[in-house]
Amino acid sequence: MVLKGYPLPEQLTTQSGAALQVRPLAASDIADVMALEARVQTHPWRRSSYEDCLNGRHHCWTVHNEGRLVGFVVVAWAGGDGELLNIAVAPEKQRHGVGKALLELALEQIKPFASMLFLEVRVSNTQAITFYEREQFFEVGHRPNYYPANGGREDALILARQLS
Repeated sequence: MVLKGYPLPEQLTTQSGAALQVRPLAASDIADVMALEARVQTHPWRRSSYEDCLNGRHHCWTVHNEGRLVGFVVVAWAGGDGELLNIAVAPEKQRHGVGKALLELALEQIKPFASMLFLEVRVSNTQAITFYEREQFFEVGHRPNYYPANGGREDALILARQLS
């Protein structure tokens, strides 16, 4: 879905110079997105969660490098706040600027509609927490037992970033 007045860039360039082709999630992409997420998440989303992107409830954009899916980001917004719901980068492309490019894409698409962007992150995901802190996110809360985990539940940190 392209937002009226906020065209989606056709291409992004990572800090390392890699060209990423950008496009909104299509029904034909869902299986590949789910396969990518299964490679990087212990508890990936169900298909219905991605289908919500197709009906406009959420917004998902995919990025491709040399014809291969290398990442995606899912966001939503309402009432002046945005939420980063999901972001994933193929393991072989992590630490190459793809995640930063996806986050910047999401921020640009959300800014006209939200003044804050929120997200939850597993307390054990120190790599992601460090990334978000570098990107000007700060801790605003804590959700006990938020995420399913092998053998139980895991807490989440709630992070936020001011957009305006």
